[in-house]
Amino acid sequence: MNFSANKKLFSVSQEKHEKFKKYFWIKNNPTQVEIEFYKKTENYIKYISWIPGLRMIWIWNSISMNCATPDSDIDLYIVTTPNRMWLVRILVTFVFQILWVRKTPKHHAWRFCLSFFSTINSLNFSKFALEEDIYLYFWVLYFKPILDINNNYNKFVEQNNTWSDFSKYSNIISENKKHITCSKNISDKSIFSKLWDIFDILLKKIFLPKTLKHYEKIWKPYGVIINSDMLKFHNWDVRKKMREII
Repeated sequence: MNFSANKKLFSVSQEKHEKFKKYFWIKNNPTQVEIEFYKKTENYIKYISWIPGLRMIWIWNSISMNCATPDSDIDLYIVTTPNRMWLVRILVTFVFQILWVRKTPKHHAWRFCLSFFSTINSLNFSKFALEEDIYLYFWVLYFKPILDINNNYNKFVEQNNTWSDFSKYSNIISENKKHITCSKNISDKSIFSKLWDIFDILLKKIFLPKTLKHYEKIWKPYGVIINSDMLKFHNWDVRKKMREII
């Protein structure tokens, strides 16, 4: 989806918003279930916040939309600096695996789903937006940042405002910011930068072929994205369906 400077921004009416909320049983405020999910995430990000190149951790999907159940998993969107995505992905996966909190086919509820990574170069979701993409619109609107380094949440909102108008829902965006429990400013460069670059290149060479092989094995489902700045493994992409229903 390419947007020119004079193209009308995509916007969603309050009426459609209410219809969307009813369809997914979205509540105006989090229940105790969502609150406990947030607490668990806040407790566990301290084990990965040290990883070089990590810049944001978000909660998205059912928990961020206040429609979770006690059987929900915790969907995380993790943002990195350029040339750190594979390093961050592998280290986060390793840490959560040894802590026994990573989602697996047999263990789902209350586990972390690590299916969405990108670099700060892909904060603008217009790159994979559909026309009239109402579901993506609310993804962006309801994303809850938990860890934010170098003020990337504001950058995320600004960049996505180039294709969508969120002005009607500025109260939700303001509320999202209250979920940031860890924020700081750090340099994107360090004395170990070149070393981390080498590690990232090596990990990409090892794991990218395996990732692509698995993608082929599951018949290249719609919605999966694998490129240099984004890894999105959300196989069940309902955006086309939602566009027709809402």
